[in-house]
Amino acid sequence: MFTYKWNTHTRTYLRLVALCLFIYSTVSISASWWSLITFVILLASVYLLDTSDISQGKLCLLVLSNKRQVEVALAISAFVTYDSPENCEATEKFLPIKERTECIFAKKANIWGCRDFDLRLTLEENVYRSGPMFLKFTLVCEELGLDGFVFILPGDQFGANPSVFGTGVRRVLKVLSDLDPAGVKCMDKPYVDKAGWVFEFKRITMFITTFAPCYPEHHSRYSFGSQDCFILFQPELSFAQHNLPDDTAHTNWERPQTVRDRIRLAFREAGRGYQIRETVTYPMAHDIVKPATMGDPVVEWWKD
Repeated sequence: MFTYKWNTHTRTYLRLVALCLFIYSTVSISASWWSLITFVILLASVYLLDTSDISQGKLCLLVLSNKRQVEVALAISAFVTYDSPENCEATEKFLPIKERTECIFAKKANIWGCRDFDLRLTLEENVYRSGPMFLKFTLVCEELGLDGFVFILPGDQFGANPSVFGTGVRRVLKVLSDLDPAGVKCMDKPYVDKAGWVFEFKRITMFITTFAPCYPEHHSRYSFGSQDCFILFQPELSFAQHNLPDDTAHTNWERPQTVRDRIRLAFREAGRGYQIRETVTYPMAHDIVKPATMGDPVVEWWKD
């Protein structure tokens, strides 16, 4: 790594000499080539030897090797993220749901979690602290085969009922939406509760599932004894990696043919059957926070 430092008086003296030579050679009939050379020297003294517009930081970056640039990037990442997103409080407390749910992909799912919840901070501040890791997740999820990112919310604050839980969900999604580096800010759209809306971050669309202690044992969002609430973000590209077929309103209950058929049947046989609509063009937001009882009004969690 190196930098250039030229004394101001030296640069001025060199420019004056070059200018004098240029003027002399210009008026001389027999020195046309010398005129050109001295003109080049003059330009060099003005542009190449002047470091006023070149910061030392820029010069340093020019000589950094690719390996060193990677090391710098990793050091910055380590400073703003946290260790072991796959073995944090969120993933550990989410484990009973992951191990016992009827989804056939859950047990082997590769899931990252948010930074450990700090009760001294607001919910928004806690989510903001996990923003860099969530961004990192979206950057590497396809390459590493990651299936989801889970946020944890204290059950005593947000687990009383679906309405209170929905408020917490909205606040989490709003912070992430505001942090979206792509600038889409999907939570600011006026059609969150309409068909066609989907949560996205850095141009990656995500399917969101939530679990809370307010849901009874026969509910598909049952938390299996956990006293905390969870928001699971699943990149839709992970469904393609698992060869999950397109959504369909039809289910072959007697002779399940597809993965979706088998998952729906497993939930129903466990007593946790969930609503399957007659069309696949329903608003996705309606299923993010479900009512405690099937058939109850939709939980309008997106409303402030």
